[in-house]
Amino acid sequence: MILVLWKIISVVQSILAYGTAYRLTKNGGDNGVSLFGWLFVLDLASMVPGLGIYLWFKYKDE
Repeated sequence: MILVLWKIISVVQSILAYGTAYRLTKNGGDNGVSLFGWLFVLDLASMVPGLGIYLWFKYKDE
């Protein structure tokens, strides 16, 4: 049960990571390489429960 819940949270955080990566790319170098880099880093962060949601809220207003 805990593994299923962890997987659901990870999937939701991966979806939020795409939006966060897009916002961070628009603030910096606006190209596909930086989008891929941010998405890779934020996808790794989404494996930690709560970290992806925290980063989404942190960069939401920028």
